[in-house]
Amino acid sequence: MIEKLKKHLPKMTDENSIAIYPMMFALLLLIIGIFFVKTETGTPDIGVIGNLVFLSVLVIIGPYLIKKYLDYSWIKSLEDQFPSFLRDLSESQRSGMNLIQALSSASESNYGKLTPEIRRIVNHYTWGVPFERIIEIFISRTKDSELMTRSMRIIKEAYASGGNITSTLESVSRDVSVIKDAEKEKKSSLGQHVMIMYAIFFMFLIIVLSLTKILIPMFKQQGVSLNGSGSFGFSDPCRLCSSINSDLNCMPCSIYGIVCSMFGINAGVGCYYTSLFFSMLMLQGIFGGLVAGQISENSVTSGLKHSMIMAGLGFATFSIFIRIGFIGF
Repeated sequence: MIEKLKKHLPKMTDENSIAIYPMMFALLLLIIGIFFVKTETGTPDIGVIGNLVFLSVLVIIGPYLIKKYLDYSWIKSLEDQFPSFLRDLSESQRSGMNLIQALSSASESNYGKLTPEIRRIVNHYTWGVPFERIIEIFISRTKDSELMTRSMRIIKEAYASGGNITSTLESVSRDVSVIKDAEKEKKSSLGQHVMIMYAIFFMFLIIVLSLTKILIPMFKQQGVSLNGSGSFGFSDPCRLCSSINSDLNCMPCSIYGIVCSMFGINAGVGCYYTSLFFSMLMLQGIFGGLVAGQISENSVTSGLKHSMIMAGLGFATFSIFIRIGFIGF
């Protein structure tokens, strides 16, 4: 039976497994939470389910982000050595070597993670693969790098047209070096803005914790005297939602109830405002991380790792402070 199951499961080398296996594990966690974790009344424990949902999101997104980061690091390491490789290639050709001989010589040098790719090119040529096809294979492997893709296509066209490949290599090497230097300068400059985004998040976290610790106990005090002329108090805005379930304004209240169950907070005005501040913190972390990714790497998707870090830190901080009794009502 196990062998039959293995046939239906994706191979670990399949990129789809990065999405499928975490989703299967997350689904298993949710099934355990729904069917095997019960309250004293026999109903599913909403608090446990809420925590498992948060954990499931991390389980699903985490492997994808790790893979994207590893792919990104690999591409950047190739790009860092690419100008040196092109420059050495052109110098070898100027010394009298043809392009294939220059590539064979370069494959013996140390270009970091680019060296195995150069050796792959040489091996393909020795197997009789046409050079234009070899370049296409290289482009397909480095398709995530627009810089290397454009450069290799220029080299391919120069080789196919019978032009001066040496001058083309020198020109491409020079242009790539200029682009990489500009990227490093940009990254150094924008890195400060990413740090500012993290500083803003941590300041917001401190403000939210302070408001939760100081103001919510005041909100819970009903009938506070107002200069002897009357009194005022804060009440739970969700108290009327039980009879207005169809009202869209009551949709956040169901989310707030889950948040309170997750943290073990009793229903009421304290639950409402604690959940409100917590939700604001999560939104700040998620969207602040996306903005940080757009600023630093010109990609919103790349900002998911910043979102996970910020949201995870916010969730962990809230959980710890509630467990130690610093906040919680």
